Amino acid sequence: MLYLEILIDYIIPVIYSSFSSLVIVLFVLFIFRIKDSNIRILFFFLPLVKPFITISEKIDKSFFYPTPITPIAGLIRLPDPNNIFSIIEKFERGPALFADLDYLVLLITAVSILAVLVTRWVLLYLFYRKLAYEDRVGRKELPEIYRIIDYYTRKTKVKTPCVSLTHRHYLSPFIVGIKEFALVLSPRLLDILDNKEKEVLIQHELSHIKRNDNIIGWTAMILRDLLFFNPFAYIAYSLIKSEQDKDSDKLVVKYTGRPVKEIARNILGIISKMKSIPPFKHATQTAHISEFIQCNCFIQIRLRNRIKSILNTDPDKIYSRIFPKIMMCILFVIFLVIQIMIVIKINDFYLFLR
Repeated sequence: MLYLEILIDYIIPVIYSSFSSLVIVLFVLFIFRIKDSNIRILFFFLPLVKPFITISEKIDKSFFYPTPITPIAGLIRLPDPNNIFSIIEKFERGPALFADLDYLVLLITAVSILAVLVTRWVLLYLFYRKLAYEDRVGRKELPEIYRIIDYYTRKTKVKTPCVSLTHRHYLSPFIVGIKEFALVLSPRLLDILDNKEKEVLIQHELSHIKRNDNIIGWTAMILRDLLFFNPFAYIAYSLIKSEQDKDSDKLVVKYTGRPVKEIARNILGIISKMKSIPPFKHATQTAHISEFIQCNCFIQIRLRNRIKSILNTDPDKIYSRIFPKIMMCILFVIFLVIQIMIVIKINDFYLFLR
């Protein structure tokens, strides 16, 4: 019964919470025609954050038993703060609780899952750190690359990163670091790009520094991993990464002043040349590598949307004004707190989705 209780009271409500949140977010973004990527990313965090609020509250089911006259009933409710702390009541017995074999197995499983996730995060951090120091090069070795970096960092007023070359089979460039940054590049990639494509590629990566995307990306990745059983968490994470890339493209348009068609053409050229290289091992396990390499149908749709976003970019209207931002933040908090609850009655059994 313990495992059935976990499934009914936690796993299914978490998946439902992410699903309902994602549907609401997509509806709101469509209705209000929100183009500001920062606001869109904030809303896409809703399916990653709200499930933790959902499972932090222990529902008093007896209060809702009379509710469903029909087999299915719906209502809108606010979480009860008094119920948030009641979730730990079972643990007041301390070690005696885990004398029960079921609870002991549950504890071992939870600790094992957390250990695997922490190990993954540590290995991922070490992977990035190793690439960041693999082959540090200075201005004498790559004067052209540093010229591009210096020009764009002056424009965007961000800290100049060092450059590290990776001689592994990783083509996609990426930025490593939170305070001190390293731009990881593949010599194999640089050899096949022309000067304009190199500029757009490097400027795109430097825009991620401007946006603090590493912090956002790591936060989203950790939340997604904690919800590893939830498919909608992966969708939300993917949408966040897509918005980061689209906004970085917009910043390239804003700070370089180059025609949008030229930038879009250069990005398509980069992708085309990458795909022309013989098959190699992708670093698909990494969290923040730019998605310049496009392969499956879903990513092709994202690429089309990305190019469309570049072509529709107005450098003066990339971000919303302060009042719409405040209103959207208030709306985000409202959606974060309010629960759309569905009570399903099956004979004498009740399922509470919230």
